[in-house]
Amino acid sequence: AKGNFLRSVSVASTCPSSSSIIHKKVGDTVKLSSCLPTEGVTLATWKHRDTEVADKDLGVTTAFKDRFDLNRTDFSLTVNRLTLQDSGNFSFISDVNDKQRPTVVITLQVHEPITKEPDVTVNSTWDDSNKSCTVLVECRSTSDSVTYSWSVKNKTQSGSRLKVDIRPEDGETTVTCTISDHVSKKSASKPVKCNITFGKLPV
Repeated sequence: AKGNFLRSVSVASTCPSSSSIIHKKVGDTVKLSSCLPTEGVTLATWKHRDTEVADKDLGVTTAFKDRFDLNRTDFSLTVNRLTLQDSGNFSFISDVNDKQRPTVVITLQVHEPITKEPDVTVNSTWDDSNKSCTVLVECRSTSDSVTYSWSVKNKTQSGSRLKVDIRPEDGETTVTCTISDHVSKKSASKPVKCNITFGKLPV
């Protein structure tokens, strides 16, 4: 039967996976498997986007031989030293006894790993009515497409900015910003203390 469907495949080629998208970082290795039976296969081809990269009879296309490897027993495709350009759909097209099977589509997303800790800046003002410091903390990162989260006083909060009230009797309080993506994360912490004399936090 002819047709297309999405099939989820994990990096270790076990079936099924909880997601149809595989996330890897630049430089990693990924193994793509169709998870289909191999008996009686008469045609097996892998495509990246619209470009054929491997065939069961011809092997890996010349342009991809330095990083791609086709297992001709189970027809899994291994991609080494991943680059950002490897992101996209990989399609496995196959026939059994010259009859086409549904096409398996695996989406690969390759990310640059986070290498630098975020920058944490702190500003505060003294609130005389509450006898406390209103602390505004901001987290910045040079990496794109990251998620921000804060940890302070055993509580967590999302977002790049945080507002918290600290009293002089609280002593030193540590705020921690964590930036993360699908493949890596980095954290930076800063101790803050409410200074009643100057109405601001020493940093």
